[in-house]
Amino acid sequence: MRAPLLVACCPLFAGCTATLLYEPRILVSPYLAVHRLRGDVAVQSDPGGGAPLQQNPAEPLRTFGQEHHREDVGVRADVGDGFGGLRIEYYRLDMNTTQAGTLAADWGALLENDTVLAKAEMDELRVGYLEPLFETRTNLRDRPLGFRFAAGAVLAHRDMILRARTTDGERRQTLQLEGDVAAAAVRGRVTWQNVAFDLDYAICPDLSLGGDYDGVQQDLELRLGYTLPMRDVTFFAGYRYSELEANGNAGRLGYDADLVIDGYQFGMTVSF
Repeated sequence: MRAPLLVACCPLFAGCTATLLYEPRILVSPYLAVHRLRGDVAVQSDPGGGAPLQQNPAEPLRTFGQEHHREDVGVRADVGDGFGGLRIEYYRLDMNTTQAGTLAADWGALLENDTVLAKAEMDELRVGYLEPLFETRTNLRDRPLGFRFAAGAVLAHRDMILRARTTDGERRQTLQLEGDVAAAAVRGRVTWQNVAFDLDYAICPDLSLGGDYDGVQQDLELRLGYTLPMRDVTFFAGYRYSELEANGNAGRLGYDADLVIDGYQFGMTVSF
């Protein structure tokens, strides 16, 4: 983890209140992520002979056989009152494909009309703290219906590698997108009997702490959970939509990426 991210965590943790300190609960949530990576990436080319670098149009990732749902894994740990508090989450994206496509223009070291494939890998670590600010209750069919709201901040480190090649392996192009971002975050929860619906939303207003990610980025998660009666176990299903905008360099070649990770999550939460 880069030093700027660790330094930025200090004021985040300093704001922790009784939500985290008073009889905190620990909740661990492993999950299966059925996500897809989609979007467009443009990469410059070097025509050689001392000529200026060539600006190429963006190529959709579906050309490289991406934009299909793949199974990956993640795990989340919460320390707090079960709603607000400290959250640490790790997600591993590993998407390979055997479906080839044909480039409409040059793309880095790859050439127009090349038949290409791509593999994407990413390690994502998110650390956040949200403070409960509002809670109210009413009744629905003579059962308590609860509403809660919290706000705070999330820090994220993402390290993505995109490896593209021709099907014969003669030409290859690798991009690495790495950086840290800070985002304002809110959380809402509706509970009724043993069912809970969570909404998490974070927005980064072009606040990069170093690296390749920039621009306004948004992250939305929806989760529906059911807690087993008389047990500290919850099963959940959810949806995530995450924007990743980045620009940087692969050697001498500049790139510009406008990506989205979206898809479904299925897992369980165990409380200690």
